[in-house]
Amino acid sequence: MKEYKNEQILPKKSSIKEKLNNKSDFKIYELILFGFLIVIASVTLTIVVVFETKDIGNNHSVITNLNDDALSEFEEVYGLINDSYYKDVDKDELINGAINGMLSSLKDPHTSYFSESETENFNEVMNGSYEGIGAEISVDASGNIFVFSVFKNSPAQEAGLKFNDLLLEVNGKSTKGLTMAEVVSLIKDDSVSKAHIKVERNGQVLEFNVERRLVVIESVESRVFEKDEKKIGYVAVNTFANNTYEQFRENIEALEDENIKGLIIDVRNNSGGYLHSVTSMLDMFLPKGTVIYQTKDKNKTYKHTASTDESRNYPVAVLVNKSSASASEILAISLKESYGAYVVGTNTYGKGTVQITKDLESGGMIKYTTQKWLSPKGNWINDIGVIPTHEVKLSNEYDENPTTENDDQFQKAFELVYSK
Repeated sequence: MKEYKNEQILPKKSSIKEKLNNKSDFKIYELILFGFLIVIASVTLTIVVVFETKDIGNNHSVITNLNDDALSEFEEVYGLINDSYYKDVDKDELINGAINGMLSSLKDPHTSYFSESETENFNEVMNGSYEGIGAEISVDASGNIFVFSVFKNSPAQEAGLKFNDLLLEVNGKSTKGLTMAEVVSLIKDDSVSKAHIKVERNGQVLEFNVERRLVVIESVESRVFEKDEKKIGYVAVNTFANNTYEQFRENIEALEDENIKGLIIDVRNNSGGYLHSVTSMLDMFLPKGTVIYQTKDKNKTYKHTASTDESRNYPVAVLVNKSSASASEILAISLKESYGAYVVGTNTYGKGTVQITKDLESGGMIKYTTQKWLSPKGNWINDIGVIPTHEVKLSNEYDENPTTENDDQFQKAFELVYSK
């Protein structure tokens, strides 16, 4: 299909795993489940979960219901380690380990504990904005700190930092032997007006003065493709943060102002986020009263329906792959079953549970599973994934040269939407 006007290269939406393949031997956990990345001036988490925000109060009755002997035994072991272990012990680490051990016994990869600093930074990122310079860093197996990615329209991008830049110094201090958290602290140092960063790039040492300011994380981008004077909209959603719905609506309305006749929604490599965000996005498309999805707890199944008078009727295709998870899967299967949308790509990740978070008095947080989520028709996709209406795999040519012409999944989605 060479008839596109103003053909451009589509942004290659690399998953974190794919990005890591560009650098060998990374010391990082399985990112499909839980990947920790440090955002320069903020720690980020790559989340393959659907979050539901709820205030569940400060009910501590569960503690009093525990067996007193079990609590006494825990206290005894804690005291013995503190008093008699042959090395000095960090008490906070002991408690964190105990909490993690309790949660890990559930054998649920989506239930976990966050320390106070992890909680603070997680909340910043999921809010969709934070104070910083707008870049991510990671660490390789040798302990080298490098720039993992740079956010669009951020101070880091404006200054000229790039992916794979090796951090040598921050504010005059060498990064050698420092942890990522320590490097973040240097960048967040309020005693200097800008972060002075020295990096190595392709054997050359470069220096940058990068300001710190409010960085809005852009989770949605869009454009119009035109063929034979018929316009098809394309919108890519990279995560489901607190502000993603607002960005999505703004982009959709801008595309509709261009008089599009169909839409492609790209959630490839989108690992999920907030349930309320994807719910609001689906509410834009489905007629009032239409089932968006269902949730099921220990006792009951609940149907969640579209609640506004707003809807759309143009053809839609959703692009998915193995790294499309959770909220991305809700979007895909809801549009598939309740809107009649095409789903193009490969089977999705297959995560069919909902988590909520609970802030702890210590400043930490736990995230734990409370429900299953089901498709509008009651299907549970856990460990199965959303099955595409049209299975299409990407070719080796796309990996080597990611253009619209080489993107077979996009090409198929465009063909389906254009011809309907």
